[in-house]
Amino acid sequence: MRVLAYWAARTGIFLAVLGILWLVGWRDLLVFVAAFVVAWLVSYLALPGLKAGAAAQMDGWITRSERGIRAAAAEEDAEIENGPTRP
Repeated sequence: MRVLAYWAARTGIFLAVLGILWLVGWRDLLVFVAAFVVAWLVSYLALPGLKAGAAAQMDGWITRSERGIRAAAAEEDAEIENGPTRP
């Protein structure tokens, strides 16, 4: 849930900045670029704890998804170390 909360917070910041720039009178393609840059900066300054929590959760997902790969690699390494088997 931390990743979803972080994503939602960053999206909310982007939409808020976009709305503010739209109300100020910026009504062209540049408003999206400016809103993206400003929201990115604000989110990194305002949400360090939420970012760290989301990163920790994603690291856990990656570790779990790589567990099978590591087991298969260890099994393959053991087969290589033991040499070829003859029937």
